[in-house]
Amino acid sequence: MSLEVTRKTAGMVLAELYVSDQEGNNATGDGTKEKLFKTGLKALMTVRKEPFPTIYVDSQKENERWDIISKSQMKNIRKMWHREQMKSESREKKEAEDNLRREKNLEEPQCVKIHALEKDIEARVKVFGWVHRLRRQGKNLMFLVLRDGTGYLQCDLLNKLEDLVCDMVDRVLKSLAASTVYDLNPNFKLPKRPFKMMNYSDAIGWLKEHNVKKEDGTFYEFGEDIPEAPERLMTDTINEPILLCRIPVEIKSTCSHVLRIPAY
Repeated sequence: MSLEVTRKTAGMVLAELYVSDQEGNNATGDGTKEKLFKTGLKALMTVRKEPFPTIYVDSQKENERWDIISKSQMKNIRKMWHREQMKSESREKKEAEDNLRREKNLEEPQCVKIHALEKDIEARVKVFGWVHRLRRQGKNLMFLVLRDGTGYLQCDLLNKLEDLVCDMVDRVLKSLAASTVYDLNPNFKLPKRPFKMMNYSDAIGWLKEHNVKKEDGTFYEFGEDIPEAPERLMTDTINEPILLCRIPVEIKSTCSHVLRIPAY
């Protein structure tokens, strides 16, 4: 989705872009004076094609805020941009080839109504419907519920969640921020797959066994919501990611992993 948006806005570029190594930010900047880029490469990557607009950088002269980027700087940045373009084109080509190869190996999807999906679990299907509920998380992740007049459908993303968490941890530990992680938690360990699955009823039992009580001094009982603090305590004590499952739908009606269990 982000790639599609970038392509559609490729022609909508400013006549001039502003870059500041000291005040800019590549993550939040857009090249205006109010939101500066940090690097010239980010400016060119945003434009995506030549001819490039005029790029202003921090001036080295007194009493002058901006100066046009030097020819030597622009030459070096353009070389870097060409390399990134080649990498990007190579990635897009490989992704297209992978998609084509996957399509050949996958079975032809069957059009199915939502109410009849139960028999097609683990099969490849095509479903048409309206978005009944949509929740966005960050720029590239969303959760949605579909409806087609016969029922509702929500994706099971537990496996994808493992991939997301493990990939994020792996990226952080390979970055310059890795030392900070171990400074804050010297005993930090990479999360193991598959993540631990714990039933809601077992979590209630764990809290009682470890004498974790509510503010009024009583234990958590089945049918009561478990707040963040005791959940975090349990996760930190067990020292591995936990996916809490089979939560009574009455208290977690928006969760994707709940089963309707009567509270008692």
